[in-house]
Amino acid sequence: MDRSFNGKSFRLMKLFSLTFAAGLLGINLQAKTIQLTMQHMEQPPSRVEAMQVVVDKFNAKYPQYRMKQNVVGWGEAYSRVTAQVEAGVGVDLQQAIPAFFTAIRQTGGVQPATGIFNKVAKEVKFIGAYVDQYRADGEIWAIPAFGMLELLMYNKKHFEEAGIPHPPKTTEEVLAAAKKLTIPSKGQYGFALPASDTLAGTQSIYTWMGAFGGKKIFDDNCKPIVNNPQNISAYTFLKELAKYSPPDIGSYAWAEVEGALVSGKASMITFKNAFMNSWINDSGLTANDLGAAPIPVPSDGSGERFSLSYSNAFMVMTDDPEKQEGISKFMAFWLSPEIYGEWLGTSEPGLFLPVTDNAKTNRIMFSAPVLSKFKKQHQMSLDEAPYTGMYGFMQNKYCPAVGQFEGQNFTAKAMEKMVVEDISPKEAVQYLEELMLNVN
Repeated sequence: MDRSFNGKSFRLMKLFSLTFAAGLLGINLQAKTIQLTMQHMEQPPSRVEAMQVVVDKFNAKYPQYRMKQNVVGWGEAYSRVTAQVEAGVGVDLQQAIPAFFTAIRQTGGVQPATGIFNKVAKEVKFIGAYVDQYRADGEIWAIPAFGMLELLMYNKKHFEEAGIPHPPKTTEEVLAAAKKLTIPSKGQYGFALPASDTLAGTQSIYTWMGAFGGKKIFDDNCKPIVNNPQNISAYTFLKELAKYSPPDIGSYAWAEVEGALVSGKASMITFKNAFMNSWINDSGLTANDLGAAPIPVPSDGSGERFSLSYSNAFMVMTDDPEKQEGISKFMAFWLSPEIYGEWLGTSEPGLFLPVTDNAKTNRIMFSAPVLSKFKKQHQMSLDEAPYTGMYGFMQNKYCPAVGQFEGQNFTAKAMEKMVVEDISPKEAVQYLEELMLNVN
């Protein structure tokens, strides 16, 4: 009797011990899962879905980590991220563009990313220009993820029906074409210029400033130098161009500019290759009807071949060594040819440019269903990459005031004032410099 009881007790105790040990093991494994959060501003559903594909594949390959994405809009990014840092509830990886980085770095929430960058750079070959926008004080402060640049995008059919040679190569040809293509009775305008206090306005206006020779907004001592003949010429051109734009351009942001070209309301825009899906689905035209060209320059040779270029990168917001190791693994995984090429080709076909030099990545990117139809347009973006720059990063010294220049849309404010109040281009440029000088 006692022997039977002891045997049963032993078996029960053994079973309990094994169950308890398994439970502890499960808890231990769960405790070792490192949670990571990346936050970005690419809100359109296709971009969120494409990023989720990357995240899911990473989590499957590296079960010790659990990455998740969080999305905020660019319109609230400055205030939201600043508030997160101040409240101590920041994320681990935060998307940045160079001027945004300078503003957020001032909060003290951004960690040097040199060590993580060096680990990732052992796995992929970065294009130097995309890295340089995040070098400051002997450190690299973000890991490049994708590039963007502006082109002259236009409706070939509008040009051909009007008997206008295309693409326009000079700013004078742009104005002449815009004037001829503006037919208000048909609801058609030659250009869609975002004359609004928005980042879309800032980007488009600076692109033209650079084409007129005014790409440097600071000298090497960080003093504003925008009040110059080149920018007066640029704003003179823009004021004339606004006459051939829809009357409501004061409210135009990215969606309205893109929509104007796709719908046929406008014949030309300066924009990124961001709307290939919309063109196929909504324009009623073919991929061959969409023109893409370098930004035109003044015919007198006073300007230069130029476009605004963004290096979109991810700042490291955590100083936790285990999380930083996970971040380095995630970025190397994302930028690997198979994963990166697919993401570039499907996230928003045409918008995102590779920040790595890898032939396999490019082959996969160009083989994507939509992008394969727009090879010429997308190749134009790749071809223009050597002729690009970024406001506030064209001088030798790092100038933190560029954060306010972008965050408060100074170039767009000057443009809006010129159009709405009908001030002269010279007064608009003076106003632009005053805004920059008043930054604390």
